[in-house]
Amino acid sequence: MSGPITRCPWCSAELSIPGAETCLACGATLVGPSGGPDAEIRGVTTLDPEAILRARSDVSRPRSRILSFITGDVAPDTGEPASPASLAPPPDDVRREMLRLQAEAERADIEAETVALKSDVLAKQGISLADLAAADAANAADVPLAAGGDPAPVDDDATALAPEEPPSS
Repeated sequence: MSGPITRCPWCSAELSIPGAETCLACGATLVGPSGGPDAEIRGVTTLDPEAILRARSDVSRPRSRILSFITGDVAPDTGEPASPASLAPPPDDVRREMLRLQAEAERADIEAETVALKSDVLAKQGISLADLAAADAANAADVPLAAGGDPAPVDDDATALAPEEPPSS
């Protein structure tokens, strides 16, 4: 590159100060120790041989089980055997909660399937949900309510039946 840097090579942000030593957006060093933008930075723009040697001298990674099986190497024991209690079934209260959650999930699946089937029937009949909601609102306004807020039964004359009274003695 020739001339001052106008964009950060790390985050591509436009530099407000051409030739700045650090990027204001990401904080990356733009000018190396030799002062130029093309300066080599060990471990970033070039390989760092010292870091490679340090990595090789560190504790080597354990071999995989498959490789150990193939070569016949025996893997060292990594710990104590698991206690039998760790394999025991869960307590009764946990089992009840698991069953409750399973039943709740199945009920939600059935409700969703019912809604999907009803929506399919409405779509086949060409009824939009807005029309259906408007019809439900109109029907709800026309239906008289009995005691308790439930719709009262309607006879053939479309008049509300009086609630049943207990027989008098």
